[in-house]
Amino acid sequence: MKTMTKLCTVGIAACIWSLSFQALADDSAALKKKLASLRQFSAHFEQEVVDAQGKPLQKGSGDMTVQRPDRFRWEAKKPDDNLIVSDGKAVWLYDPFVEQVTVMSLSKAVVNTPFLLISSTDDKIWKNYQIDQDGLAFTITSKQKDQRIESLRMVFDNQNHITRMEVNEAQGQRSEFTLSSFNQNPTIKADTFNFKTPEGVTVDDQR
Repeated sequence: MKTMTKLCTVGIAACIWSLSFQALADDSAALKKKLASLRQFSAHFEQEVVDAQGKPLQKGSGDMTVQRPDRFRWEAKKPDDNLIVSDGKAVWLYDPFVEQVTVMSLSKAVVNTPFLLISSTDDKIWKNYQIDQDGLAFTITSKQKDQRIESLRMVFDNQNHITRMEVNEAQGQRSEFTLSSFNQNPTIKADTFNFKTPEGVTVDDQR
């Protein structure tokens, strides 16, 4: 009888694990399907940074443009100018204030810039993240330990537009982004996803 009880318990545990694994797989597939429908888009964002206690630290704004696969432009205009550009092979992170641009491979850059996942179709990158769906919201959590960015939460509306994103850092700080002027048929210039290093700017190439 004890043996039968033990086997039954093991069977139930295996079943629960299987169902849980399937649910996670379904959540990942659901998010990928939503993103796949956004072949390209542009949007304006308003940003608010809060500390671990929810106290406001900083506000900002800017614009983003995405073209799948792997082309991404994130241009912050307030409170300081910052630019992130992916041309499909490498990512440039440009800080005009310190006159420096850091160049990384896509796989390296996505660790600290999870927004790049929006344009990514690479399963090798996606397999490093766990996806949990809650209605129209998806939480993307890194499976790797000791990451500066713990999770990215992405919220869609009924038109499949991204309306909100939240980035949670390991130390408790949170950045909240509200998107507006969402356009799925933007006019994209030929040089939108190219970065030309300005004269006098230091290049830190980490590829």
